[in-house]
Parts: sequence; C-alpha cells; structure tokens
Amino acid sequence: MNLTEIKVNVPSETAALKAVVMCFANPVNTASIFKYSSIDLPLIYQLWHNKFNLFFDYKKVRSQQQKFIDILNFHGVQVLLADQVSGCGTQHYTRDIGFAIDDVFFVANPRRYYRKRELDGIKNLLSRFSKVSSIDDGVIEGGDVIVDEEYVIIGLGEETNKRGIRCLKNKMREKSIDREIITLEFSHRGVIHLDTKFNIPAKGVGFIHPKSFDSKSLKWLEKKFDLIEATDREMKNMEINTFSISPEKVVMQWRSTRLAKLLEKRGVEVIFVDYSEVLKLPGSFRCTTLPIERS
Repeated sequence: MNLTEIKVNVPSETAALKAVVMCFANPVNTASIFKYSSIDLPLIYQLWHNKFNLFFDYKKVRSQQQKFIDILNFHGVQVLLADQVSGCGTQHYTRDIGFAIDDVFFVANPRRYYRKRELDGIKNLLSRFSKVSSIDDGVIEGGDVIVDEEYVIIGLGEETNKRGIRCLKNKMREKSIDREIITLEFSHRGVIHLDTKFNIPAKGVGFIHPKSFDSKSLKWLEKKFDLIEATDREMKNMEINTFSISPEKVVMQWRSTRLAKLLEKRGVEVIFVDYSEVLKLPGSFRCTTLPIERS
C-alpha cells in the first residue's frame, strides 16, 4: 500500500488534473435502499424534476467507469479508489462527499444518512491528504461547489443550505483561503446539485440551463462567463455535467454533439465517452470524480 502524502491543490475546475478520487459502483440492493433512505419533500421534488432509474446494471456502470479511468491514466492522472461501503448504491458519485479548494480538502456534510455512510470509503485517503478540514455545521455537498479562478461558486439547493455555506466561509478563513464565495439560487425546487445546471468546462466558459436560476444569479453568471445554453433535453440527460482534464481537454458524453461543437469552436478538445448507464441515477462525469490535485 502506498502511504505517501497526497498533495491537495485545486485552483480551478480546469487546471491540469493530477489526482482524483473515484469509486466503482456497488451492486444495487433494494433492501439497502429502503433501510438507509427516507422519503422527504426535497427527495419528492428531485424525483419529480429529474430522470431517475434506481435499478442500473452496476457491472455495466463499472465497465464504463473503467474506460473513463483508462483515459485519465493515459493522460497521466493518478486515480485513487475509495473503499467500497456495503449498501451504498450512490457511492460511485464521489464528488459529493468532499471538495478541494486551493490547498485544503473539505469533508462534506451530507444531509442524507445514506450519503453520510459514503464518507467511510475515504477514511484511509483522508489521513494521506496534505491538509483537511471538515464541515461540521449545516449541510453541503461537493456537487454544489464549483471552484473558479477567483471565486468559489455554491448552489443553494436541496443538498446545501445557508448554515453549511457559513461554516465553509469560517473554515476557509481558518485555513487562510482568501476567496469570495458566490451563492447561486435556483428558480425551482428539485435541483440535485449545481453542477447539473451550471458547469465550467473551459476557462471563462460555462454550460448552463438558464431557466433553472433566479434572475439575480443568472445575471451574475452572464456577466462573468461566456455561457453556452443547454436545452431542457440536454440538461435532463446530464450533458452539462462534463469533466475537464486540462484547460484544453474535456470529457463529455458521446451524444453531446451540439454542446461539443460549440466548445470546440472555443478551442477545446472534446473526448467522448459512453456513460449511458452511469447517467441513470442520475449523474455523469463530474459527479463520479473528486479532484484532489490540479496544477
């Protein structure tokens, strides 16, 4: 076992990727779903607003993940695998259990119990990360946190609240991270995470579903980014949820041809991967990756 220290450094969403945490999908266990899950109003809104299919083929998900990992390895990325936690059907979406901002890894504080259990899968890795801080008040998940060159952009939705954002502000201050936090609000309920409605595939460029944001948040995004608008269909198919390997390369779904062409016109190389089975829960490339080091 390699017990060397893992340097934490994430200055932006698009800086060259060096190390990332992933986890192969667990088998779907219906008993576990009911044992560790609870039906509440936020979940009802999410089920209504998004395309869910709890009964995915986990072997096919693993196969698609492996092809993605092979691409990352080819580009010199170190892929760190989280330990699998029995009964965690969403554990392959590692993005939500934490996030790195500059030289600090922040352990998230998920709202749902079944997602809190996923934190056990990275306990062995946490001891190797160079600098760690934990969110211990409110709720916040990594899918709601986007690191821009200048800002930390956070979505205020079903899985992240104001207390969690205040806690992060305090933790950032303690760790001497001098960045402004921008809080974005949505125009409707049922948003799983910010990165399903807005994402940064390239420096200064944003994929966005405009109808999902309130007017104030949308105006801020329009001022700061060269926005590429996703259709309702593209949004529901998780085509916004891309993943950047470097400033010039981004991984996208093989069917995201329209968005890819618009990105290629901006000088970005698109690498297509079939992630059709991974999408079912739903979630895509950004959801299944937890960057630890970029440069």
